[in-house]
Amino acid sequence: MKPEDVAAAITSEQKTPRGLKLDIVLSPAINKSAPKSLSQPSSPATQADIEQKLAAAAARRQMLDTLRVKNISDKLAKVEEVKNKKEEIIAEKSSKSKENLETKLEAQERNRLAQLQQQKQKLAEQLAKVERAHQDLEIQTQAARVAAECTLNAKQTKAQEKREEHLEVMIKKMKEHEEYVAEVRNSHDKLFTKNEIKVETELKLKLEKAAKERERQEREMMTKLEERNRHAEIVRQNKEKMIADGDTVPESA
Repeated sequence: MKPEDVAAAITSEQKTPRGLKLDIVLSPAINKSAPKSLSQPSSPATQADIEQKLAAAAARRQMLDTLRVKNISDKLAKVEEVKNKKEEIIAEKSSKSKENLETKLEAQERNRLAQLQQQKQKLAEQLAKVERAHQDLEIQTQAARVAAECTLNAKQTKAQEKREEHLEVMIKKMKEHEEYVAEVRNSHDKLFTKNEIKVETELKLKLEKAAKERERQEREMMTKLEERNRHAEIVRQNKEKMIADGDTVPESA
């Protein structure tokens, strides 16, 4: 029987949850005649009817097998399409997660550089203030020296002693101020170095943690993808086995 003969024999078509239901008329209805005597031999017309029924049954089985194979093939194609769609979705999610993580890492790096730059600027401002104070003290000291020299020229007695005493006090103050400036400068240098090391250490830990989290997410996604692939492969093999079993089932009239 040709495919066009099968299409012409279809009288109705209905979709069901398990597939497609077709009503096919392979031969016209045959009116049953009155029962004949068992002793009467079969006539040529009866033998022809039997052969026609057998041929119709064989054609019907062949057509049903063809429809069953087509239905299974369509289901396998849908399974493959769903699997490909899931793989595309997983790959897209993995790519987006990677991009988001890289964006976060770049933002953290920019923030770290900005913080370091801000700390350097503050330290430079503090050092500039200390340097200006030191210069002001030197100017005041020099002025005091000039004033002391003028006083020394004017007074040769007690003024000399007072001048020397005043100079000693001023020199002592100047040394104390220089020691204070050196101490402040060393303290700022140590503070800046300590803060920079601390910031770099914290950022390094954050970067390592983010990298480990990204690797964990990628491994988890790959594991899920492999499980889906294995499941799809098992489904495909079962479908192929069903097709093979359907082709090897012995035909019945």
